[in-house]
Amino acid sequence: MLYPDLTPASARAMPHISHQHFGETFDGRRPRRENVELLQALSTELRKWDGDVVLISYEDFIQQQPRFRVPQILSEFFTAHGFEAEAITAVKPQSELLNSIYTHRTQMINERRTFAEFAPNLAHSGRFDYATLIQPWIDAFSGRVRAVAVRDRLSDAPILMRLLTALELDKRVTPLLRPADLARVENRSPGPLSVEISRRLRVMRAHARLSVLPRNLMRFVEREVQDGGYDAERFQGVGPDLRARMAADYRNTNDRFAQAVWARHWDDIVAPEDSSPINELVVRGISPEAEEMIREISQRAARQFDIPLRQSVLNRPINRLIESADSALRLLRYSRWRVL
Repeated sequence: MLYPDLTPASARAMPHISHQHFGETFDGRRPRRENVELLQALSTELRKWDGDVVLISYEDFIQQQPRFRVPQILSEFFTAHGFEAEAITAVKPQSELLNSIYTHRTQMINERRTFAEFAPNLAHSGRFDYATLIQPWIDAFSGRVRAVAVRDRLSDAPILMRLLTALELDKRVTPLLRPADLARVENRSPGPLSVEISRRLRVMRAHARLSVLPRNLMRFVEREVQDGGYDAERFQGVGPDLRARMAADYRNTNDRFAQAVWARHWDDIVAPEDSSPINELVVRGISPEAEEMIREISQRAARQFDIPLRQSVLNRPINRLIESADSALRLLRYSRWRVL
């Protein structure tokens, strides 16, 4: 099995093989020439390679606009090289995904808003219309599309095993796995204290002064928070009302999706999300002890990554102006490639 290195020559080397650069060459976030470069490199590698399974993994393939024809391009490319293209996606309830999108943004120090301020702007986004998003892949791959629920009502097997089984690779891969591999989790969701620190770092524009990736700083923050005895639970911004409203809003599209990929109803397969209460600190209340921990860890992070932390009343209007400009630029880029 081949998991190819698809990093363009002009890109910063990643700590591990990632297909993010490759995915971004299809939608305009990276130069078009890099798409040609990487497809040619992959074509050369496939001609020399005598294996029978190639894996390409990129979350945002599912979100790209139909006009980019990504499913068709990939299907045609792999068919031309003697492969039968298949697609697989993992799914969870929309409100849970909304929560994950928010925490991912905080891991990148991309969000200054509270979850309550963030959620209304995205809750009705096309990115949650699973049936519409999956249809171009079903069409381009002649129906060879699989889906795995993050929590499956019919199986308590680890998601890795369920993904391998759906791909019919379990018999080949299972003998290579150790017990720890099945329990391994990368990029755990942050807890409420880490999220609050990230928001404050964003307000102070720490991300703009970094010489490393923002995620590196937040990994440091998350370790410090956990070492201090905080964030034993994951961040939860979704309350019962929002959870129920999104479940109702997306019930029909979820059933269409489920019928297309499983020939079953959504609720037959997908177990409901965790209904733990909101634990966002600005909602629950920040204790003096937590406030002191926020201050200390922010200062440790500033020293570790050599960034000045400064915020004053005079800075706030300037920060808001900059944030508004950043938001406008994000929206312009976003509308070029994402399903809205």
